[in-house]
This record gives sequence, structure tokens and C-alpha cells, in this order.
Amino acid sequence: MNSTLHSKIHSTLAEKKYIYLTDAEFMSLNIDDIEDIVSEFGGKNMLRLPETEIRFFEWVKEVDEVIWNDIWGNDDLEPYLVSVDLLPIVLSPDGRGFPICDVQTADNYFFSMDNMVEESRDMIEAAKQMFLDHKPMTAAQLLALEISFEPIDIWHFAYKHNIDIAEAKRAVHSLVDDGVLVHLKEADYIIPFIHF
Repeated sequence: MNSTLHSKIHSTLAEKKYIYLTDAEFMSLNIDDIEDIVSEFGGKNMLRLPETEIRFFEWVKEVDEVIWNDIWGNDDLEPYLVSVDLLPIVLSPDGRGFPICDVQTADNYFFSMDNMVEESRDMIEAAKQMFLDHKPMTAAQLLALEISFEPIDIWHFAYKHNIDIAEAKRAVHSLVDDGVLVHLKEADYIIPFIHF
């Protein structure tokens, strides 16, 4: 990590009591920088989410306030602060961002390939081919395809694809009804399937 970035991190920790970086600074981080930041500052320090992810969570607040309150509604903490240890996840590619995977007051909608049953393989392959052929896809097909790439929650999925949150939830129910997806709704059941 370069000395300018190192100084910036120390100064924001001293001033704000958490690490604050601009979107440009987040975008400039390479894998070595991320590892260095986690190694030196992880375990005890907090990091403010990138502005792009904050805009996502402001959208969540508008479309599903119960979920936003579950994650950020604690009056003791400023919203959008997460452990520095989560920096690699926060900066994950493909619009996945900080995962919504341990909701306590509502149903969770976080999925990985562990939630897809063996019979889903044919559906996923068909969805991949449709995507490659630029054919129209249903929200359920698109969700299955996204799950096959990397774990994702339906809020990030809906935001990424500009899909109404209700339609994203219907896509989940469609996959469950088709017998290709297992929907674990409680955080305690999801935790064993979360691998970050």
C-alpha cells in the first residue's frame, strides 16, 4: 500500500474513528492493497462502505425498509460501517457488494450453489446458453444464473438488474416451486452455507 493511502487511513481513523475512502480510492485498490489493509487494520477497526454501496442501501431503505432497519437500524452505531475484515467482500465484483445474509426480523433471501439442487444443473446450463445467445430471460432464469456464478442476495440481484423487489421474490418462489432451489429463510440455517 502506498504511503499516501496509508496516511489517509491513519488520519481518518484518528478523526472519524473509522476508515473512510472515496469511491476513487476504493477503485484504485489492488489485491495487495486490500490484503495489506485487512492485515494492518482488520480485527478492530471499522470501514465506511463505498458510496456506490451506500446508494444501494438507500435504495433498499426505499423498497424494503424492514430489511434496512434489520441491518442498519441500531441507534448505537452509525449506518454503513462494517468491519475492515469484510473489505474483500465489500469490493467483490459483479454488483454483489456487502451481502445481506443474516437478517433477523424477516426472511433471508441469500443464495449460493449450496441452495441449488442437483436437478438445477440443466436449468442453469440452459440459462447460460440463453444469456450467451442474448435471448430474453425470465427473472427466475437470471437469478439461477447469478447464483451459479457467485452467492447473491435478492436485493443486490434486483438492484443490479433493475428488477422490482417483488418480482425478484417471485423468481425465488418460482425456483422453489420448480424444485430447483431450497430457500433457507432463517439466519441460523444460512450461516453454514456462507463462505467468504
